[in-house]
Amino acid sequence: MKLPTATYISEKYTYEDYLELDFKLDSSEDVWKKAIDIFIDRIQSRYFYAIDKLMENKSGYEMLKYGFAIVTLQCSLIDTLAKFRYGANKHQNKKRFEDFLKEFFIFGPNAKELAEKVYEDIRCGLVHSGSTDNMSGLSCHLFELVTVLENGAISLDLIIMQNELNEYFKSYINKLKSKEKELRKNFVYTMDEVCKAN
Repeated sequence: MKLPTATYISEKYTYEDYLELDFKLDSSEDVWKKAIDIFIDRIQSRYFYAIDKLMENKSGYEMLKYGFAIVTLQCSLIDTLAKFRYGANKHQNKKRFEDFLKEFFIFGPNAKELAEKVYEDIRCGLVHSGSTDNMSGLSCHLFELVTVLENGAISLDLIIMQNELNEYFKSYINKLKSKEKELRKNFVYTMDEVCKAN
């Protein structure tokens, strides 16, 4: 078996491609365009394509059979996108995840509590114990991203989550291209951290 000679950071790009950019906050717009292209390829090839494959051509019931896999990937994607948005400080995973949900996905007077439930019951449950916790669960075809159940648990709609993630990703890329300084600063720092780790 022939082993790969390059370290790939996305489907098309290698770590060497990234290093050649010498990417910095004050890099030229051509370098920024290439860095953003690498980021898009990384997020699409490592997250969106896999999630789309698990969801394609399936009814809600069939999709729920893959619900744990789909939502685990979605939670990992949220972790990743939040790092790029706010900066990759490893000591703030919980706060960063919840802040990201409250800013872009969960709104209203109960946003803080719902974001905490998504983090604890869904994200941590799936990532750390392979199941949702505290009677919370997953659903398809509900009217809201997060539905509070009679027992106080929540149900997370994985289809709505995927649609929201797609919309957020497009918006974030457009904002990066429009040169928002704070976003770009966090992007440069996190891109460097992520690409070094592969």
